[in-house]
Amino acid sequence: MRARPLALFLGTGCFCIIALALRHHIFQVAEVARTYATFHRLVEKHPELLYRYPEPAEGPERVPKRIHHIALGGGTQVSEHDEAIRSCREPHPTWEHHVWTDDKAVEFLQEHYPDILPHYTGYAQNIQRANVLRYALLHKLGGVYLDLDVSCHVALDSTPIVRLPLVTPGAYPAGVNNAFIAAQPRHPFLARVLDQVPHHDMFWGVPMRIPYVENMMSTGCMFFTNRWMSHVRDLLAGRQDQPVYVLADAEGRMEPHMLRGRVTTPLFTHGGASSWHGWDAALILVIGKHYLVFGALLCATVVGTGLAAVHLCKASRRRSWFRRRSWTAGLAKGA
Repeated sequence: MRARPLALFLGTGCFCIIALALRHHIFQVAEVARTYATFHRLVEKHPELLYRYPEPAEGPERVPKRIHHIALGGGTQVSEHDEAIRSCREPHPTWEHHVWTDDKAVEFLQEHYPDILPHYTGYAQNIQRANVLRYALLHKLGGVYLDLDVSCHVALDSTPIVRLPLVTPGAYPAGVNNAFIAAQPRHPFLARVLDQVPHHDMFWGVPMRIPYVENMMSTGCMFFTNRWMSHVRDLLAGRQDQPVYVLADAEGRMEPHMLRGRVTTPLFTHGGASSWHGWDAALILVIGKHYLVFGALLCATVVGTGLAAVHLCKASRRRSWFRRRSWTAGLAKGA
């Protein structure tokens, strides 16, 4: 009889220790769930968060005439995506064009963001470094960041986009994408993003790394989106005065401007390279495509496990009752 309370105590203690050790991971997963549950409702309630291309935008040009590409890991991607890069150079002859390679990136961060450099160099994946670098470049210098596989259809300085303080495309199924970002220098949203980089540099995966999740949660689009949501909540509460925008069409639909897979939008063609996707990305995409099936299987597993636990508990109680009855009967006979 004493073993059962002891087992319950030990089990509860182990659960509390594990939950305490993983509290930051649990918080981030909860933040993702909150974003997925509230993003579309937030945008529907506050349509001013959308920039409906090609509507005019008032005010002076805010985005410097500067295009940033990032080619880490030896810079071999430059030759692979030369046509896409050239398509963005040609319509912007008066703009600065930067291709940031490994050495230049480290020098830039060492000079301007030394607190972030240890995290940058410590990341396991180049995509994590590329994500952090684009945020730092746009915060310090401003301009336009484009993934290497993004081709340009129009001159951006002929559009109202350069008059917006910060604009990004939407992401599927919720959030914002970082394959294209146009921003003024020192935008407080980017400052928020950089401030949170050290706090999200965590290991994901037991007993092995999960690269896709690790990137998305530490520096990638999910991390970027969660910071965007925090900035927007402050903006709507009056604690922030620098707006951010999601790119949409004239009807307010984000989908036509999403850079998702191989797609052509009014502004760009996205090659859909996704060279950083690993085995876990394919699995997660399959789960996302068939989420109802996987959700049903998960629910069935949880319910089945619960029913099995209840059955075992009842069986254990019956055995204990029979043992006590037999023991009591034996005592009675002995008396």
